[in-house]
Formats: sequence, C-alpha cells, structure tokens
Amino acid sequence: MNAPESFSTARLAAARPVSADEDFLIEAWADARVTKWLGGMRDRAAVLALFAHWDDLWDSQGLGCWILRDRNDGIPVGWVLLHPMDFGGHTGIEVGWAIIADRWREGLATEAAHRVVEIAFADCGLDELLSGTMTENVASRGVMEKIGFVYEGDVVHADLPHVLYRLDRETWEKSRG
Repeated sequence: MNAPESFSTARLAAARPVSADEDFLIEAWADARVTKWLGGMRDRAAVLALFAHWDDLWDSQGLGCWILRDRNDGIPVGWVLLHPMDFGGHTGIEVGWAIIADRWREGLATEAAHRVVEIAFADCGLDELLSGTMTENVASRGVMEKIGFVYEGDVVHADLPHVLYRLDRETWEKSRG
C-alpha cells in the first residue's frame, strides 16, 4: 500500500504530518469537544507518541494520518487517517477523522473522508474499509453513511460502546456510477 503523502479537495489541502504540526495536534487533543469521541484528551507526551506512531505507519505501511488545512488560509482544521485497526474484534483498515470544533458542520470531514476512501480503493488497492465511532456520535455516523459505509453492528472498543461500519470495493464502485 502506498497512499499519497498529500492530496487536496475543493476546500482542503492534506499532508502527512511534519514536526511543525505538533503544536496544532497538541492543542486539538486538549479540546474536550473534539476528544469526547476519541477516547478523551491527551497530554503532550501522549500526542507526541501518537505523532511518532503515525510517522512509523507511513514509513512501514505507506499510509497513516494527513493534517487537513483550509486551502484559503492554510490554517489546520483537523486530520483524516487511513490506518490498521482492531475495532471491537474486527480488524482491517479504518478511515477516521477529527475536525476542530470551530469548524464543525461545514462538511469538511465528509469531504476529506470521501477523498481518503477513493485513495484507499483506487490508489492502495484495498478491498474493504472499516470505520467506527462511539454509539452516540451522530455526526460521525452521518459522515460514514454519506460516504457509503454501511452499519454492521454494535461493538465494544476501548471498553466503550461503539458502532462499526464497513464499505467494500464493489459497493464503492457501484456508487460511483
């Protein structure tokens, strides 16, 4: 698998994280509104460990996290990821995202995740993707459904109730017309 280290959409520029992104990530992971659905806030050391993990994923598997920036002003607005996941006993490659709270309800997560799904199937040759969130996260569930994922069931992940969604290549190809 070799995902591109950068991509763009109509409103977003996405790139593999670099050291200059550390402060943005530390600030984002300190916002309880954002991290409510990500297992809670993380301190600087935990964020830097996550950053190192994403860097290792890029080097070892050719995929990972992209920092999302507004194409108009270059300000970071969130991140999107394509990474291996064990989600309630279901293993596979997950598409995930987080948008800073001040930019919620603009469709940015849908726009970025839609492009990452295309990268996963068209560029990386994957046959199936997973996505999941905590049961009550209606916004992320809506993103999953908008980009074609289908609810598979309830699971327990990180000792919390989650939902699991799945999208296979055949369904994705049919949805493209």
